[in-house]
Amino acid sequence: MKSKSSTKRPLRLIGIGLLCTVLAVTLVPRVKTVWELSQRKQALLVEKAQLEQEHQALQIELEQANSPENIERIAREQLGMVKPGEQPLIPVLAE
Repeated sequence: MKSKSSTKRPLRLIGIGLLCTVLAVTLVPRVKTVWELSQRKQALLVEKAQLEQEHQALQIELEQANSPENIERIAREQLGMVKPGEQPLIPVLAE
């Protein structure tokens, strides 16, 4: 006659095996998702840093474009404007 502990042992091993299998099946996809999200976060942080640098460069460019010196240069060169009292120079093209 077998003792109760010897019949419970295989059942216990089967139960532990099933529990480990269920845990593995449920945890592996979650771990994979966490890893993928971590990778995505890193990529987004790199992209954010690049965009912040580009934004800063554009802000500097905008400040320079709106400077009084630049506005005057554009008014003189492209629009032919002159200050009061100045004589405009008109270039003569030779034919």
